[in-house]
Amino acid sequence: MSILEAVLTSIREHWLAAGLLVPIIYIVSVAFYRLYLHPLANVPGPKLAAATWLYEIYFWKKFVIEIGRLHDIYGPIVRITPNEVHVNDPALIDAVYPGGGKKVDKDPYQVRMFGIPDTAFLTIDHETHRIRRGALNRYFSKAAVNKIEPYIREAAEKLCSCIASYAGSDTVTISVAFSSFTTDVITEYLFAKSYHMIDRPHFLPNLQAGNDSLGELLPILKQLPFLHTVMRWIPQERMLKMNPGMASWIRVEQDCHQQVKDAHARLAKPDRVYYTVIDELLHADLPPEEKRDDRLFLEAVVLINAATETTSWNLSLATFYLLHQPHTLATLRQELLTASGDSLELPSLTTLENLPYLQATVAETLRHAYGVVQRLIRVHQDPVHLRSTVKIPNRDGSEKVQVKEVSYVIPKGYSLSMTSLWIHKNPDLFPDPDKFAPERWLDAEGMKRKDLDRYLMSFSKGTRQCLGINLAYAELYICIAAVVLRLGDQLELFETDRSDVEFDHDVFAMRPKPETKGIRVTVR
Repeated sequence: MSILEAVLTSIREHWLAAGLLVPIIYIVSVAFYRLYLHPLANVPGPKLAAATWLYEIYFWKKFVIEIGRLHDIYGPIVRITPNEVHVNDPALIDAVYPGGGKKVDKDPYQVRMFGIPDTAFLTIDHETHRIRRGALNRYFSKAAVNKIEPYIREAAEKLCSCIASYAGSDTVTISVAFSSFTTDVITEYLFAKSYHMIDRPHFLPNLQAGNDSLGELLPILKQLPFLHTVMRWIPQERMLKMNPGMASWIRVEQDCHQQVKDAHARLAKPDRVYYTVIDELLHADLPPEEKRDDRLFLEAVVLINAATETTSWNLSLATFYLLHQPHTLATLRQELLTASGDSLELPSLTTLENLPYLQATVAETLRHAYGVVQRLIRVHQDPVHLRSTVKIPNRDGSEKVQVKEVSYVIPKGYSLSMTSLWIHKNPDLFPDPDKFAPERWLDAEGMKRKDLDRYLMSFSKGTRQCLGINLAYAELYICIAAVVLRLGDQLELFETDRSDVEFDHDVFAMRPKPETKGIRVTVR
């Protein structure tokens, strides 16, 4: 009997053991390759993280905290998954997130949690993103945002009046109020049709509950992306019974479908009048497949989602810290009163953008809010050379440390990432990083420092920087100024402390402790 026949006979006789042995051999072989033969094998990090994505899954919504711990152990460049290297060196921001003509893709592993890769924000491929982003750049330019300034001012004034109407009565969940404000602004901006959520009692219902529910699902969808398909099969009536908070989002989606239909109808008019973001995309120089109804619908939905909760959280955070630190509030209010000629008239956006202490307050708010707190992964189409330094304690136990230079070449096609939380909390850049201190952004003459701006990652960096950055800044400047001028001496925090605003877990955006009731205030 030949050796081959003997092996086959043995397998037939012991088929169960052979069946178990095959996957074991496969798993061991893959692990061995990833640990010792993989192109990233020379990058330091825990062996388990190099061998399997289960390491990330184990830490679930707090993996960002574990990443910080790994950097404390292994230095500024760490392998955190089999195909990904995480960087925690501010000097390497431009290497991970390059601008200009550098071709950088997003990571399918991260994008799949959203299930909608056909939108500009979630496009994986660099060239396709460039085309889609180019069609929207004019619509979100600084000049375009300036045209909506009157509406942002009007909405901010109305918000303050609505909050003031609760004087001496109910508490106001300010985070809910700001969510309604930002939704009204973005829907007016995209569709020339505000949803008027500010006018609703207690600013509800709005999109916040639906956004929170979707956010909590993202870690699951990242690991089980097929659930997107399952969720699309669920009838809307059943979805609402399972999660009533989604009702407002379902109405938004219905409206976005209608906006696409209306834009097509306007396209047929001889005068070709158009004024919404859908019209802008239909008139753009895009291939026909980029103008599909389903893609235009999803683009609108994602733009609303992206512009609502991130900006509202920044406004909520700013309000909390200003009320929590009366001296900071007093300094900012005095600057605004001086700019308005000691009246309560809201200065123009141009004036607000040039007030040093307001600039510093906005910057410090963005630093504490982090933007997207989950690491933002990029896949480079060319090798990336990373150089940094590692501090090594002396073996004799003295306080002196040795500084060692490290260098790694990350081959093309592998993932690089950074996390805004750890850059924003870097004590070398921002001493006493947990403190809310707008003064850190001012120079000796009291003017806004520019040197720290390059380390502010709230809107990401490079070719994938946030499309809505100009609109977000306009809302922050105008709304913070309006709240401070109109309500600064009338609001008081109610059963709210720092634990209601500090990072607890990651659902792409940051979330405070699960039991929080939001940022609540009383109106005197």
